[in-house]
Amino acid sequence: MEEALVGRDILPDLSAALARHGIDGRLFLIADARVAEQTGNAPARILTESGHTVHTYLVPSGEGSKSLRQAERIYHWLAEQRAERKELILAFGGGVVGDLAGFVAATYLRGMPLAHVPTTLVAQIDSSIGGKVAVDLPEGKNLVGAFYPALITCIDVRFLESLARRDLLAGWAEVIKTALLFDPPLFDEIAGRGPDDLTSDFLLSVVPRCVRWKQKVVAEDPKEQGIRALLNYGHTIGHALEAATGYERYLHGEAVAIGMHGAARIAQHLGLLGADAFARQQAVIAQYKLPVRYTNVDPAAIESAIALDKKNRHGKVRWILLEDVGKPRIESGVPQELVRKVIEELQAC
Repeated sequence: MEEALVGRDILPDLSAALARHGIDGRLFLIADARVAEQTGNAPARILTESGHTVHTYLVPSGEGSKSLRQAERIYHWLAEQRAERKELILAFGGGVVGDLAGFVAATYLRGMPLAHVPTTLVAQIDSSIGGKVAVDLPEGKNLVGAFYPALITCIDVRFLESLARRDLLAGWAEVIKTALLFDPPLFDEIAGRGPDDLTSDFLLSVVPRCVRWKQKVVAEDPKEQGIRALLNYGHTIGHALEAATGYERYLHGEAVAIGMHGAARIAQHLGLLGADAFARQQAVIAQYKLPVRYTNVDPAAIESAIALDKKNRHGKVRWILLEDVGKPRIESGVPQELVRKVIEELQAC
């Protein structure tokens, strides 16, 4: 299992972790340009002080960078640097940079060692753990990728303290998702708080808990042949909404929140999810100021993007639904007419 370091002000521990894994050559840091500027490129500075040689490639912020074109630019840079197979690629930023750098690490020279320093809540508790790496196509999100676990993920919650409020709240969609799927006591804890009560100490308790759940599921099902698919709760509609809006309008967590609402509506229509559990989910989503409806998107475009969902089997969409908090299930028998009805219901009036 990949090593996860979790704590506050632990970035200096990364050098020792690299040594434990036998990484002593050059490091190729692929960083979100905005994050690098805001932090003074902290990993490069700290690792250089520890004796490493660090080369940095800055990637423009935003989902648009998660593309084959951007990956190709990095390939050329690595070739110019004469990067070698045993030298490490280090991703620094949110989920976009983590997925992109991971995809490059998985494919350049048929695989280079990979480490992550995630800086957003979504990346810290979800995308940096478990080895899913990918780039987007216009037709859909994460359609070109691989399973390629990192050697080390260094999760320093200090980075969360400087996140923009919208980015932090979007990350809570993944916390809510984890609690809904696996951890009813955690759901009760986050339901007892709100966006104005997210202290650093509370984050320091929530982040490791979510990381442990992600690691547990990945260890049981590393290539998403079974239980790992549950982690996509809210993502079927969420990813489709992101694709239908060109990856520009909604942050990932915002799209997932809308997707969770849609999945809960489907479960209600199927008689799986009771009114109380539905209301509890909706109350927490609203409490963290996350959206449950979309605007100015053709429902047919969302429906079309769902047809390309990676969980689909034999042409059928495998929906992740809830029977109650802590009781998820995979359902392949959802009528298309119901899906279309719910997608249309999700439009803001």
